[in-house]
Amino acid sequence: MTTLAIKQASLALLLALPGLAAQAVDAYSLSAGYGDRVSQLKTSMIWHWDKRWFTEGDWHLTGYWEANASLMLAHASGGNTFFEAGITPVFRLRPNASGSTQPYWEAGIGPHLVSNSEVDPDRDLGSPLLMAELLGFGVTFGDKTRYDVGYRLQHLSNWGFKDPDNGLTLHEVRLTYLY
Repeated sequence: MTTLAIKQASLALLLALPGLAAQAVDAYSLSAGYGDRVSQLKTSMIWHWDKRWFTEGDWHLTGYWEANASLMLAHASGGNTFFEAGITPVFRLRPNASGSTQPYWEAGIGPHLVSNSEVDPDRDLGSPLLMAELLGFGVTFGDKTRYDVGYRLQHLSNWGFKDPDNGLTLHEVRLTYLY
């Protein structure tokens, strides 16, 4: 993919959800990750959906949009430093009970772009346009559950649309501050 195509795909990703720019950010998060001989430092903005589903039992489903940008550093010999950005709808399962401490489980999938698909000489993601799947859990706590500490397992790949598709799996620790 050419540099122009990467720029066009980046612009399309930024314009995909124009309503987000008009809404106030509900939270910011910082993550650190490691996996497949790659380190990651990520920052994210979060916009809550203000929707709840399946509220009859002890738990309910809710969600949010997460836009992120991260710096990735490959540790293998000849590894590259590259950037990754994406937008992901995240579904979160949390208890119906009110309280200052609440556990949660979450999952999401969304489009992401990388500035260089070649992580190192032995790992090529095949394309700058990737899909990222995530599974996570954590706990919110504090006044109005403003603080969030969590763990995520995230996988980036081009879903087999282009060869090679070596993929990249990261373990992330995440800290979030909600307004």
